[in-house]
This record gives sequence, structure tokens and C-alpha cells, in this order.
Amino acid sequence: MAIQVVETSALQSSGSGGPLMMPLAEAGQGRALLLNLEAGVSVAPCQMSVTVLYFVIAGQGRLRVGEDHAELKDGSLVVVPAGAVRSISAHQRMRVLAVQIP
Repeated sequence: MAIQVVETSALQSSGSGGPLMMPLAEAGQGRALLLNLEAGVSVAPCQMSVTVLYFVIAGQGRLRVGEDHAELKDGSLVVVPAGAVRSISAHQRMRVLAVQIP
């Protein structure tokens, strides 16, 4: 087994204005993505078949899960269960690590 290191600080957003999701790593059926959101940008509501851990690397925003919502900031860690409808909106530029766990 080899160690895989991904330097996320070197990854930049596309500047397209929309959300940018970059795959970082896969292990078995687990997957890690880097989500970049500019201020005012949202990810449309979606439903995942897996549990997702969201860790806010930088920025501030809001996560909505069903009818509940939580304010997010640097260092926030959220667990969203499989099957829950969720969306994220950025109040200021956000970098979020999303880890999908089967």
C-alpha cells in the first residue's frame, strides 16, 4: 500500500463563478472531493446514497439538510446521513472537503 498525498493548498478554483468540485482521492468505495464555492454561490439540493462528511477548510456559509440548516465556518465538521437532501450556499468564498463514506 502506497501513501497518497494531495496538496489541496495548490488547487485553485476555476473562476467560473459556479461551484467547482475536484476529485482528490478514492479508497475502496470511499471518495474525497474538494468543493470550492465563491461568495453568493450555492450547490443545488441533491440526495446522496452515501453518508458524507463535510469539513470547512476556509470560509463561511450555510448547509441545509431537509428542513434543518446550520451555519458553517472555518473548522466546521458536519455529518450528513445517506438519503438526506442537502444543499450548501457560501456567504464568503468557501473551500470544503467532502468525504463520501459508503
